[in-house]
Amino acid sequence: MKAREIFSTIVAVASLLLCSNLFAQGPENTLVVVNAESLDSLAIANHYIQLRDIPATNVVYLKGITTSKKHGPESSSTIALQSKILGPILKAIEDRGIEPQIDCVAYSAGFPTRINFHPQMKKYLKQAGKKYDIHLHAPWASITSLTYFYENVLSGRPDFLELDANDYAPLRPTKLAINPFEGDDAVAFDAAMKRVKARDFAAATESLLGLARKHPMQMAVVYSLARCFALSGENKKAITTLRHALTNGFSHRSMLATDLAFVGLRTDANFKSILSEMADLPDGILSTRAFSGQHFWGKNGWPNGTRDQGERYLLSCVLAVTGKNQSTLEDSIARLKTSVKADGTNPVGHVYFADHKDPRSRTRSRQFRPAVEELRAIGRDASIGSGKLPKKNDRVIGATLGSPVLDWKKSGSAFLPGAICDNFTSYGGWWQKKGQTQLSEFLDAGAAGACGTVYEPYTIWPKITTARWHAHYARGATLAESHFQSVSGPFQLLLVGDPLCCPFGKFPEFEIEGLKEGAAVKTDFVFQIVSKAKSPKIRRYEMYYDGVLMGNVANPRKVSVATDAMNDGYHELRIVGVSDSPTANRRSKKVGFVFNRQGHELSLSIENPKCRSSGKIVGQAASSLGKPIEIRHNSRALATVGGDGKFSLACSKVGLGKSKLQAIAMLDDGTVVQSSPVEVEVRN
Repeated sequence: MKAREIFSTIVAVASLLLCSNLFAQGPENTLVVVNAESLDSLAIANHYIQLRDIPATNVVYLKGITTSKKHGPESSSTIALQSKILGPILKAIEDRGIEPQIDCVAYSAGFPTRINFHPQMKKYLKQAGKKYDIHLHAPWASITSLTYFYENVLSGRPDFLELDANDYAPLRPTKLAINPFEGDDAVAFDAAMKRVKARDFAAATESLLGLARKHPMQMAVVYSLARCFALSGENKKAITTLRHALTNGFSHRSMLATDLAFVGLRTDANFKSILSEMADLPDGILSTRAFSGQHFWGKNGWPNGTRDQGERYLLSCVLAVTGKNQSTLEDSIARLKTSVKADGTNPVGHVYFADHKDPRSRTRSRQFRPAVEELRAIGRDASIGSGKLPKKNDRVIGATLGSPVLDWKKSGSAFLPGAICDNFTSYGGWWQKKGQTQLSEFLDAGAAGACGTVYEPYTIWPKITTARWHAHYARGATLAESHFQSVSGPFQLLLVGDPLCCPFGKFPEFEIEGLKEGAAVKTDFVFQIVSKAKSPKIRRYEMYYDGVLMGNVANPRKVSVATDAMNDGYHELRIVGVSDSPTANRRSKKVGFVFNRQGHELSLSIENPKCRSSGKIVGQAASSLGKPIEIRHNSRALATVGGDGKFSLACSKVGLGKSKLQAIAMLDDGTVVQSSPVEVEVRN
C-alpha cells in the first residue's frame, strides 16, 4: 500500500504523530513512598503530599525497611531493596492500575540511600567477560539511581553500572539520523534511508510511516519522514511533521535551515515560524525532552515505542535526608515549601561554574563554556569563575562546583528559591564519611535540589551531572527531568530535593466549569474546561478519576461523564492541562463530588481535627451500609470502626502536618464506598 493511500489527509498524519503517550512530570505522575515506621518520613510525606496535591492513590506506605548493621543506617543491600522497597512499590503500582501514569518515585525521609549491589556486579562482570576495576565497578549505588534503572536492576543482565547505561542521556553526542533500532526495525530504517538516497520517496515514506506508527517520538524517524514529505512536494505534511518535531524537543535550527530537502519550504510562512521558534543547538547535542516512564529510550537519546527497542526508567528522588549529620526535619519542610512556591516564577538568577586547579573541577571544565553559551542564548545569566564558590551573589539559581570542602555561608552568596547545585567530590551523598562537604549543606543553604555520590567516583565525569543540567532546567524541565537527562552513568549519584520543582516552567491556565466542589450528583453530568487568555498553548487535557488516568479529553467544551458504573460516595475528578512545548509542563485542577443514586451513605467526622503528636485523633463514622468501615490515611488503613462508629488512633501514626482521613466501606460485590475526606493537622 502506498503512503498516499495510507494517509490521504494532513489530519491523518498529525493523528499518527500525536498519539504518543507523553507525560512529563506532575503530581498525578509522582509516587510518594513513605516509611510508615519513621516519624520523619511520615512528616515529610504529609507536607509534600499537601504541598503538591499528590493523589491518595499515589502514596505507598512501607514497613520493615532494613539497613546494614555493618555499614550503618544509610546503607542496605539490593536484596533488601528488591524485597522491601522496589518489589512492594511495583506491586502497588500494578494493583492500583496506575502504571501507565507513574513517571517518578519520590522517597520520603527514612530510607537507606546507598545500596550494596555486589551480587549483581559479579553477575554482570561474568556475563560481560570483564575484570573488576574499582574505578568503574565499585559495588555501591544510590537508591535513586537503582530505582531509575528498576527494569535493569531486576533483569538477568544488570548493566546499570556502565558509564553509558542511561539512554535518556547518551554518553556521547549522537547524530540525529543514526539508526536507533535493533533487529527488524533497524533493517527497515536502513532500507528507508537507501530508498531516500535512490530518490524513491514514495517507498521510503511508506516504510517510515510504518516505523512512525510504532515509534512516534523517535526523532530519527520523524525528521526523516519530514524530509521525505518535503522531497515529494507534500509540503503541508512536511510542515505538520516538523511542527510535531519542534513540539517534542527538536531544536536544531541551522540543521533544518540548511538541509536541501527543505529548500522548497524556505519561503513558506509556517516553515519560517518553526525556524523562529526553534533553538539552535549543534547537530548531535540533544535538546531538552520531557520524560515518560512509558517510553523505551533508544540509544540515540530519543524514545522508541516498543519494548524490544529500548529500556524504561522511573525518575527518582529522595525528598529529604534527616538525622545525624544531615538536615533537620524543620529545615527540610521549609525547603520543600519554598521549592513549591518557585514553580513558574521565571527567576532572574545566575548560574555559576567553578573552574580552578582542583581535579574535581577540571574533570568537567570543558563543559562550562558551551553551557554558558547555551544559557545566555536563551536569556539566562551564567559565568565561569576561578573561585570555589560564587562570591557575594544573592541570586544564585544554579551552581556546578568541584571541591572537597566548601563553606557556603562564608561565600556571602544566597540561593534563589528553586536553585539546583552539585559538587563533584568523593562522597557528597555518604554521611558516615566525614571531612567533606555533603549535599545536605547546599539544601540547608536553600537549594531546592542537590546531588552527590554515595561512594568514591574517582574523576570520571560520566558519573556526575554535566553542566547542561542547568540548561535543561532553564528550558522548563523539572528538577528530576533535568538531572537525569544530564548524566549518562548515574549509578553512584544520589538526588535529593523536590523532583517536581520547575521555576522556569510555563504552566497551562484553565478552570473547570459546570461542576462545583462538593456537588451532589445523581445522574450523568456535563462540565467544560475553559482555558484562560494568558495561558500558554495547551496540547491536550487528561482526565483522572479517583487518582487513576482515564484518558485524554476529546472535547474540552463539553465533557460528558456517564455514571452507569459509578459507585455511591465521594469521588475526585482531576483535569490536567499539558502545555504544547518540549517540556510539556502540566497543571491540574480537581473537583470533589458526592454521587448518590442507590442511597448508600457514609460519613466521617473528627472531634479534634487539630491535635498534638502525643495525643489521639477521635472521630466517628456513620453508615447505612451495615458493613465494616476502615479509616484510611491516603492509601492505608489505620483503624477499623466498631458497631457504634467511634474510633481513636494515635496521632503519631498519622504523622506531623496536614493530611486527610477517609472512611471506606466495601459491599459484598466488591464495590467500594468512600466518605468525603476530612482534614486533620498534627502538631508538635
